Amino acid sequence: MYRIGIADDEKYVLKSIMQRIRSSGMELEVVGTAGNGVEALELYEKEQPDIFFVDINMPVVNGLDFIEKIRKRNPEARTRFIIISGYDDFAYMKKAIQLGVINYIKKPILQQEFSDMLCDVCRQLEEERDKEEKKEENIRSWTDFLHLKKQKDTEGTYFLIRGKEIGSRAASFLKELAVMEGGQGWNAVRFYGVTDILLLIWEGNNCSGREIEAITRKNCFSHACQIVYMTGKCRNPEEMIGQFEDTLNIRFYHPEYRVMKIKNQIYEKPGIFYEAFDSALENVKENKYTECLDEIMKPVFLKETCCNLIKQVYQSVILLIANKYTKYDLQLPVRLRQELFPFATAAFENKKEMIARLAAYSEEINTRIGEILSRSDLVDKVILYIGQHYKEEINLSELAGEFFVVPTYLAKRFKEKKNCTVMQYLENMRLKKARELLESSPLSISDIAMMVGYNDPNYFARSFKKVYDLTPREYRNICGGE
Repeated sequence: MYRIGIADDEKYVLKSIMQRIRSSGMELEVVGTAGNGVEALELYEKEQPDIFFVDINMPVVNGLDFIEKIRKRNPEARTRFIIISGYDDFAYMKKAIQLGVINYIKKPILQQEFSDMLCDVCRQLEEERDKEEKKEENIRSWTDFLHLKKQKDTEGTYFLIRGKEIGSRAASFLKELAVMEGGQGWNAVRFYGVTDILLLIWEGNNCSGREIEAITRKNCFSHACQIVYMTGKCRNPEEMIGQFEDTLNIRFYHPEYRVMKIKNQIYEKPGIFYEAFDSALENVKENKYTECLDEIMKPVFLKETCCNLIKQVYQSVILLIANKYTKYDLQLPVRLRQELFPFATAAFENKKEMIARLAAYSEEINTRIGEILSRSDLVDKVILYIGQHYKEEINLSELAGEFFVVPTYLAKRFKEKKNCTVMQYLENMRLKKARELLESSPLSISDIAMMVGYNDPNYFARSFKKVYDLTPREYRNICGGE
């Protein structure tokens, strides 16, 4: 059962929310109500409810200020705050987001919307509670071991072993390891509720790499798909779990465990082909990149023994995507740059989440490339059009209309690709054609000006000289002299 607090200065709203909570059919308890911000603070300090409905416009202390005070007093507070407001206001919503408010309900409150929101909040609370229970359970298992030994520090070599039902083989591990020379001091900890993980500790022995290799060749390790190890002291269990939590970069089996080093068992490396995916990122018509991404990622998840490849494959795909930004002179997004950090993959708890992230990055660059290519196609079409119609009167607005785009868009895209304006390009083409006629045709300069699109021979002469440092007549005389 989750506990709820309500703060609103309008009694009918308080009554309405309590009625809707009862109508939801969920196991919820209203532990108190408040009519202003000060009363809300007192209610929170007394009850610390799981869910708190808060009206923005309360007297004495408004709703957002109330939440801000709670956040400052207790940054780790897990209460889910839900704002109630009679109107939409972006400034309020922006501050609410900054304060970690999880929902923003507008009056009048609809029953279905209210029930759906409550279901979602309760689901989040349930997931968080489950995660905390598992974490506490794991910590207890470490703590129980250390308390049994009655030692402040436990020094030695720690092996964290993963494999199907590996926890049930603890006795066989200890039996085989005990026959080793000096093999006394081995202890095993099975993590409560986690059958595929076993912790072995060889107290007082800080093993070298060669010794660890020899130990893991024992028959009892044959069922292990991953073996991780660490040597040194464990001054407290929370610290060691924190080390595992912070440094794991390859794992998809349990969200509470992180490893420091991985010793891989012998396996057959799957074939991974990046070429098709690399090409598909630039295919803006068929969206083949999703299919290619699946073909890359599925092999590394197919067998547990290939788990060590996940980080390598993930960062290889990220590099392919990042290279596209470089190729097309696009700024690399900060979030994508962060994916290249060594421990980026530690943020994922399952393969679905990882593949979804890669798919989103792929879609983003594919879309950006599509925009660039469409701009290039537009400019190429405009150049072709100018080549066919340069003799006619052309202006930017009419030219943009021919291709169903606004003039500013056409001007910007043309400048990006050709490094000159549309009208500059048109004039350069006209003058080039005029120069060719001056070299080969006996037509008068006025006629040539008209033929290449100039209605004013004097303007044509000035434009020609500006580009070639000669008048049309001087240019013709030089060409004729040659």
